Amino acid sequence: MSRHTLQTSTAQQKISNFLYSGDSASGVPQRFVEFCRRSVEGIRGNMLYTDPDIPSNFGSTEYDGAESCTLNIDPVDEANIVPLQPVQTSRPVVAVDTSTLKLGELEDGVLCALRGAVVTLENGQYSFIRYGPFVFLLGYDAPIALEHFANLGLSPFSGEPNIDNLLKRVRNMLERWLQFNVSTSTHDAFVLIDGSLTAGTPDNPSRELERILENTRRSNSVLIAISKKTRLRVNNESLTELLEKQHDPCLLDVDTEVTEQFPPYPVRFLGRVFVGKLAKLGYPFRIDLDRHVPTIHAAREFSELMGTDIVDQGYPETLRLAHIFTTFTATDVLAMQTFATAHLGVQLVPKVALRRSLFGPFGTAWEAYH
Repeated sequence: MSRHTLQTSTAQQKISNFLYSGDSASGVPQRFVEFCRRSVEGIRGNMLYTDPDIPSNFGSTEYDGAESCTLNIDPVDEANIVPLQPVQTSRPVVAVDTSTLKLGELEDGVLCALRGAVVTLENGQYSFIRYGPFVFLLGYDAPIALEHFANLGLSPFSGEPNIDNLLKRVRNMLERWLQFNVSTSTHDAFVLIDGSLTAGTPDNPSRELERILENTRRSNSVLIAISKKTRLRVNNESLTELLEKQHDPCLLDVDTEVTEQFPPYPVRFLGRVFVGKLAKLGYPFRIDLDRHVPTIHAAREFSELMGTDIVDQGYPETLRLAHIFTTFTATDVLAMQTFATAHLGVQLVPKVALRRSLFGPFGTAWEAYH
C-alpha cells in the first residue's frame, strides 16, 4: 500500500528536537528561533507549576475562525446541490497544520510549546516534515512582551498580555510562515490548510493570507481550507447540517448567503464558502476555496482532490496526517517538561487540583473522562 508509506530523511528528523539548532528550524525564520532562545533566558531556578488536567486539544484549530453567527438561509433547493465524482490526477497534495500547548506556569509567565507539520502526497507516497516542538515563554510583563512581538514582526497589542491570545498569534504566525513556504515551493498542487480563508483580525491579518494566495495562483496551485467545526449556524444548527441528509459526495455554494450577512470590515472572506461532502456517507465540512478560482471550476477542483487524495469520511488524508503529526500526546508533554528541567533549569511543581481534592470524582467535568 504505497499510498500509506511515510517517508522522512535524517535531516528532516533533526527538525523534531528541542534545541533550536540552526538546521533544526529549516524553513522557520531565524527571528523566531531567537525569540524562543531569548524568551527562556533567566528562568533557571524558577518553579514551573504544571497542570495535571491539561486539555488534550488546547490550541488546536477546531473552529473556522468565524464569530458565532446565526444566518438567514432559505431551505436548500436540491437543484443547487452539485454532485461530485472523483477524478484521478497526478497533482501533488500538500497540507499544513500547527498545534500549541501550555507546559506550565512560571511566576512571570507561561511556558508554551509549538509544533508544525507539512505533509505531502506525491507519486502515490506520503512524506512529512515536522517543525519543533519549539519551547518558549510568554510573559506577563507588557513591555517585554511587546518587545518580543516587535522582534517577531507582529503588531503590538493593547492592555495587559492575554496569554491565550498571544499564543494564538504566535501559532498563526508560524502557520502562515509554513504555508508561505509551501506556496512558493509547489506547482500545480492542492495546498490544504486547517480552518478557513477568513482573515482581518489582529491575530490573523489578511495581508499574510493574501501573499499566500498570490503565490499559489502564480504557481498554478489552489489553496483550500477545510474546517472541522464552524460557528456559523442556520436555525440553531451548524451550517454543515445543510448537507447532512445527503449520502453521496456533493457541494453546496453558500458564499453569497454567508458574506452578505457579515460587515465588510475588518473581517474579509478571501475564499468562497462552500459546504462540501467529499465522500459517500462522509461528514460535511465548511470548505473555503480561493475566490479567484471561477465558480464554474469549483466542482472540478474538489472532484480532482477526491480522486487524488484519500478522503475517508470526507476529510483529506494529507490534512489528517498533518493534524496527527502536530498533536501533542501525554508522552510529548512529559518529555518537554523533562527537557525544561534538564536544559532550562526549572523545577516542576504539580499544581493542586483543587476541585478534585474538594469534590473527588464529582469535581471534574464529564468530558475529562471521555
